Order: sequence, then structure tokens, then C-alpha cells
Amino acid sequence: MFAPYKDIIEHTLATRDDQVEARFEILSAGTEVTLHDCGVLRVEPNTACTTSLVISCGVHGNETAPIELVRDMVRDILEEEQKAGQRVLFIMGNPWSMQIAQRFEEVNMNRLFAGDWQNYDTSLKEVKRAAKLEAYVANFFAEEPTTVTQRYHYDLHTAIRGSQRERFALYPFVQGRTLPENQKAFLARADINTVLLQQKEANTFSSFSSLRYQAESFTLELGQVKPFGQNDLKRYRGIDYALRELIAGEPLPEKPAKPVDEFEVCHSIDVTSDQWEFFIPDDALNFTEYQPGTLIWRDGDQEYRVGSEPEYIVFPNPKVPVGQRAGLMLRKRVG
Repeated sequence: MFAPYKDIIEHTLATRDDQVEARFEILSAGTEVTLHDCGVLRVEPNTACTTSLVISCGVHGNETAPIELVRDMVRDILEEEQKAGQRVLFIMGNPWSMQIAQRFEEVNMNRLFAGDWQNYDTSLKEVKRAAKLEAYVANFFAEEPTTVTQRYHYDLHTAIRGSQRERFALYPFVQGRTLPENQKAFLARADINTVLLQQKEANTFSSFSSLRYQAESFTLELGQVKPFGQNDLKRYRGIDYALRELIAGEPLPEKPAKPVDEFEVCHSIDVTSDQWEFFIPDDALNFTEYQPGTLIWRDGDQEYRVGSEPEYIVFPNPKVPVGQRAGLMLRKRVG
């Protein structure tokens, strides 16, 4: 499938600037495998299936552990050591940033989805790639058989900084939607005990599949950024096991086997001008707790302080342009 390259990572990097011709194979078990583009591989089982599953990684190219996990899943499917019981679309999102081991090359790809790529210079590689990835996902869902009753999308990431909670999920906001118990069960099985419930629509990859195609989707933060070859993949056994079960066609449990804590976004920290000040230390971990009254940011006579109950910060990054998000403040749900 990837000749003359040894695996999907090597092929994705080597062909990132090429017009990749589609390749098609039928495995001995009847599974159909199609390489649509660099880093875009579709798997169709030869039996009736109930699920369309998108597994994406590498939207930020330096988040390498998920990329290595996907490489191994794809290898095992092609070698027929991993059962393919559901249809799967594997995506390695940003081959240019993968090549240079950076979060992105020209523009943050995970702010380009749900059509927001149209607001950028469409000559940029990452902008064109986001548009193409939307089309691949749209076609994948549009061509599903009538037996399919559920759509899932898990977008795999690792975080820039450490976290008080090593693994956590972000559940995109869709008006009127609540988090199903079987998805909490998936998170628990994946050793993810924290989920962040977003409170407004976003332009991330997982938000796109939720908003446009009613997929149960998540951005999954699975650890901390490391270079290729330096990841201890044993630390990712939970998500690896949970995804492989879904790929094989195993049903999700109805209830989580372990508690999954829920947090809600109560404030988006946005850089509002060049005079904007941030009062969070550079070494603050994700899910650091702040007490009521703590000053978080100030811009002239505007400021944000923690409200009447403790709040937690995630993704603090003040080094973003004016108008962009510099972090999120959360409250823990009780009961």
C-alpha cells in the first residue's frame, strides 16, 4: 500500500507536496482499503457494519504519539492482525508540520475547520489541506451503507504543557446535545477520566464533524508533546485498546466502568489588544486550580477574575496574536 515507503508515516511525509494517486487493495478477509491521499486511508469491512469511525491525528505535527499509534493500527489492519469490523477513515492531518516537528507551519490548522478555512489565504498549504480533509470526511459519511447507525470522530492530540490531569477530552458544543453515557464509557475505557464540555461552537476538526454530520466527536488530549521515537507508547495503551475494540466492531458499554469528571467552560480568555496582560505563570499546568477573586487577565479597565467558586485553567498560551484565544477557564460540574 505504501511502497516504496515502509509505513503510512514515511509515505505521508515523502508525498506531502505530491499529487497522490489513489491506491486500492482488497485484503484476504475481504476488507477494502483505499489510500485517498497522503495520510488519508479508508477501511471498509466486507460484512454489515453499524459505525463510521474517523480517527485523526497530526493536525498539529509535533504531537507525535497519536501519529505513531495510528501508524501501528494501520499496519496491523493491513497485515490482518487487527480485525476490521467497522468502516474507518484514518487521517494524518498536517504533513508539513509533521516534517518540521512544529505545531504548524503557516497557520494553526485546528482553527480552520467548519468552513473557517474560507476566511484565510487559500494558497496556503494548511488552508488547502483543511478544505480537503473536510471533503474526505464528508464523502466518507455520505457513502456509508444503510446499516450504519452511528458516527464517531476521535481527533487525537498531545498537549504543549503538562497537566494536573494527564489525559482529558474536549466535547464540542452542539445546541441541544448532551454527552451520552456510552461515550463516557469509551473515555473511561481509554483511561480518560476528565471531559471538558464546550459551551459554544468552535472551528476545530472535531467540532466540524459534530456540527455538520452529527458525529459523536472529541478532541482527545492524551499526554505531552515529544519528538518522534521518544514516546513511551505503553502510556497510551488505554486509548489504543479502546480504539482497536471499536475498529474490531466490539460494542461500547452502556455505562462507564470508572468515574469521568465533567468540567464546563465558563470563560474564554482572548487577547484583546497589544496592552493585554496575563497573570498566569508560564509554567502553569493544565487544570491548575484558582481560587475566587484571582486576577487572570487585564486590558485597561477590563479584567477577568475567578468567580464565586474555584476555576481551572487549560491551554494557557498568551503568545498568540490579538483576537485569538489564550486559554480557557473551567468549572467542575457537581452531581
